[in-house]
Amino acid sequence: MAVRRVSMSLTPENIQLHAAADRSMTIENRTEHSTQHSTHSSPNHFQMLDSVHSFIEKFVEADEYEDLPTENSMVHVAAGCTAGIAEHCAMYPVDLVKTRMMAVNAPLELRYTSMLSAFRSIVTTEGVRSLWRGMPVVFTCAGPAHGAYFAAYEAVKRQTGARLGRDNPVGHMISGAGASLVHDAVMTPVDAVKQRMQKFKSSYQSSWHCSKSMWKEEGVRSFYRSYGTQICMNIPQQCVHFMAYERIKRYLNPDNEYRPMIHIVSGGLAGGLAAALTTPFDVCKTLLNTQPTMSDSKQPAIRGISNGLITIYRMAGISGFYKGWAPRMITIAPSTAICWWIYEMFKYSLSDN
Repeated sequence: MAVRRVSMSLTPENIQLHAAADRSMTIENRTEHSTQHSTHSSPNHFQMLDSVHSFIEKFVEADEYEDLPTENSMVHVAAGCTAGIAEHCAMYPVDLVKTRMMAVNAPLELRYTSMLSAFRSIVTTEGVRSLWRGMPVVFTCAGPAHGAYFAAYEAVKRQTGARLGRDNPVGHMISGAGASLVHDAVMTPVDAVKQRMQKFKSSYQSSWHCSKSMWKEEGVRSFYRSYGTQICMNIPQQCVHFMAYERIKRYLNPDNEYRPMIHIVSGGLAGGLAAALTTPFDVCKTLLNTQPTMSDSKQPAIRGISNGLITIYRMAGISGFYKGWAPRMITIAPSTAICWWIYEMFKYSLSDN
């Protein structure tokens, strides 16, 4: 049987004709398949596709870090509690040295010349454990105080942001002031007990013993003796602190991504700046909290912020207002760095989950 062999020349014209025919068949097949599929699809299918498309567009265009679902106040409370405990416990020995160096009414032999000499003297004469005297009451109350502190800050910041804009410095200052009022209502009594425990040769055996003695001998007002000074110190401090933190963070991280090192640097710089500007009020607060009472009336010899500032000036002059500024800076700058790092990390983790 003879086989007829059909040959076709592979000219460019024939190749183009075959390619066009293949494309035409492919388009027809896809159209037919799409038509058949659409007859079996429900209208909800197209609505779902539109929703997914809208979500992807919103996610891509949104600020990935700032638009996390962090309006839940429990996220702020949990993150703030963890940050507050870590901050206070990590820097507590330096805080004790700060209290000792700020005491303008301390005996001459206890007026330390530097932080290093203060550490050496305390460890040599009182032991290493004395560096943590009074920490249990701080450990117990720092968590709730900082939880309320950050929850209040985020709530006020959200309200001011809606009216003034997210990056408005005035909004950050108002938010910081609101957070300070909530925080100081809890921490002022704690500071009163803590600083009495931190005094040289404190007569109190424990934080609980100190609290009971203050309540019994001086009344509830002894816990809030420095509240006015605390407010005068912390409202300006937190206004500067939060405003500086938000501005520095925005400058160092214009894309506003989650970068832990940015939070550490921003928190440290903002905290150090705020601490330097409000040191005189901290000296006054320390004087009011650590002064002895008059034996006959059991009332403090110095009352109020104005009397405290006048007393400091008479006893130590202008330099007295900046006693202990170095340990205060060294305490607050790392503390705020640690606090912001842990707070932002927990907020990011909890919100992401």
